[in-house]
Amino acid sequence: PKPKASARKKKGDSASSTTPPTPTPTTIVGSAPRLSATAKESDDGSDDDNDDDNDETVKASSKSDKDDDDNDDEEEPAKNDDEDTESGKGGD
Repeated sequence: PKPKASARKKKGDSASSTTPPTPTPTTIVGSAPRLSATAKESDDGSDDDNDDDNDETVKASSKSDKDDDDNDDEEEPAKNDDEDTESGKGGD
């Protein structure tokens, strides 16, 4: 009876243990390569484009900094002009 109980437990444990791990690895294996391939392809193309974009963005940021100062000065009088025009139109 002792060996029978052991065999019974082993059989159930084995069957139960084999069932869950079988589908788990299958999903991971199928998803792993698919995700990797997609990420690699996207990374490759995006990386190249991103590199150029990054360079331009950095340059634009530097220019924007100078432009921001100029824009701020130009925006003040431009706003005044707009107000004057609006006031004139309304008075008319």
